[in-house]
Amino acid sequence: MVKVKLLRYTPDGVRLVAQGCRVSGIPEGLSDEEIVRMVVENDYTSAIEHIYFTFDISEMSVAISRELLEHRIASHTARSTRYNVEKDFGYVIPPTIDGDEELVEMFKEAMESARQHYAKIFEKMLEKGYSKAEALEASRYVLPMATHTHYIWTINARSLINFLGLRLCKRAAPEIRELAQKIYDIVVEIYPEIFKDIGCRGYNLGLCPENEARPKDCPFRAKIPTKKEIKDSWKKKDK
Repeated sequence: MVKVKLLRYTPDGVRLVAQGCRVSGIPEGLSDEEIVRMVVENDYTSAIEHIYFTFDISEMSVAISRELLEHRIASHTARSTRYNVEKDFGYVIPPTIDGDEELVEMFKEAMESARQHYAKIFEKMLEKGYSKAEALEASRYVLPMATHTHYIWTINARSLINFLGLRLCKRAAPEIRELAQKIYDIVVEIYPEIFKDIGCRGYNLGLCPENEARPKDCPFRAKIPTKKEIKDSWKKKDK
């Protein structure tokens, strides 16, 4: 299960964002909180880029770390398998099979085999006179996608809204959806003015861009139309 810890964040962010908005021009008489809520609701969100969060993310799989890297407007620092011995690596059991004892046992056997082969290759290379650096470089190719990795991740509030919109979606991989939910639970407590009305993209936009791909168990299926449904309704009106 992925672990998330907040290391630091921009303090007094609501006041900071409001100051930025007042520089560019904003209706008079609004409180700092009202300004922030307005820019988030109306998607004038360049101003909230002044707020940053830094998270310590551990016990995340290498597989999901690749998806995290797709969020490029962020700073990523990862545990290096080139410089760390991974003989006893931890791993993520895919949530899809978590309740199936037979499949979980098969998965654990595969992980133990990978551990053993990693150690054998590493030790054999040292025996043959290879350097530790060379042994680490070669043996890491045996590591499975389920291997735990560890990240320090810094992201601004605007990019974080984009991340949450994509990764809180029911179609997101279960592990990264869990990560997104844990991050959301942290930031909404700090800045509810920004995050309390943030959810998946469909919720944020009031329409679902997933169209036919929207899963049947989507909680907003009966409430939020798809992007295609709205466009089709325009076409009917134009006829």
